[in-house]
Amino acid sequence: MSTNGNTQSASTSSVASNDGRVVQVPDLNVPASRIYGFVQLHKDYFEDHSLDWSLDEILTRGMAEITRQVKTQAKAAENRAAGSLLKEFNMTPAQAKQLLVELARKAASEAQAKAKA
Repeated sequence: MSTNGNTQSASTSSVASNDGRVVQVPDLNVPASRIYGFVQLHKDYFEDHSLDWSLDEILTRGMAEITRQVKTQAKAAENRAAGSLLKEFNMTPAQAKQLLVELARKAASEAQAKAKA
């Protein structure tokens, strides 16, 4: 596995994992050469900020962009699936919505009938 110029220091940080546990992970030591060229290329954005601030900004904006991309891909997949169903049953979105509302009402009334019996 390539380190891309990163070296790990002996210090660690506590972070929360996706399953809610707190784990210790090694801190990264990022060489300035990894971001300096990018910061210089976009001087108008980074202005007179430090490289630490610039790195934080790059990471924050990058994470936000990745989050947007993941959400967009999920929504696009959902739209493709819905479009395939609409085409398969030759329905407009309004017709499909009306049918789904009708089916939900029917299921609710059947559930109430079973509960009373």
